[in-house]
Amino acid sequence: MPKRERTGRKPRGRRPGDAAVTKTAILDAARAVFGERGYECSTIRAIAARAGVDPALVHHYFGRKHQLFGAAHQLPGDPIDALSEILATSDPDQLGENIARFYVTTFFGPDGPLPSLLRAAATNEQAAAMLKGFVEKAIIGRFERVYPVPDIRLRISLVGSHLIGLFMARHIIGVRDLAEADDETLVQAIGPVFQHYLTAPLGT
Repeated sequence: MPKRERTGRKPRGRRPGDAAVTKTAILDAARAVFGERGYECSTIRAIAARAGVDPALVHHYFGRKHQLFGAAHQLPGDPIDALSEILATSDPDQLGENIARFYVTTFFGPDGPLPSLLRAAATNEQAAAMLKGFVEKAIIGRFERVYPVPDIRLRISLVGSHLIGLFMARHIIGVRDLAEADDETLVQAIGPVFQHYLTAPLGT
């Protein structure tokens, strides 16, 4: 019986072995590719090639690129879909408070992934480019599509910069009064500020 010729193509579909091993390989590849290329220039195809799997398998396990980014960096839940849900269901007068509560209670834990991401972004150009791409393309881009108001990119950038500054002061620098404040106190303090950013006229 004649031998089948080798084509040199990578096998498609599932990687042989345990699914957990495959997922780990994909996540390792994702962290490497995101770190090298930044969020915007990274593709599912490139990540799949680095992991040695078919791109369909990456989508099967992790969904879209922003979901893979979240999984690779251990972000809790799906911040993009959660944000869309907040925008779709919030009373317009409660939007700032609801966004503040979601991010403060979900992402502000000192043992979460944000400290390492922000420290890396502050000291490493590649890490900064990666995080910048994720914020601009995934978070601000989603806001722009589902909440089309004037100056929305500037408005949500103001919200994001406020959150990053607050997080760094509370958990990285360790400003005592911020570190000791409970989450609800912070939500009530910054919610009206976010409401202003999102709905009030900007400038003169």
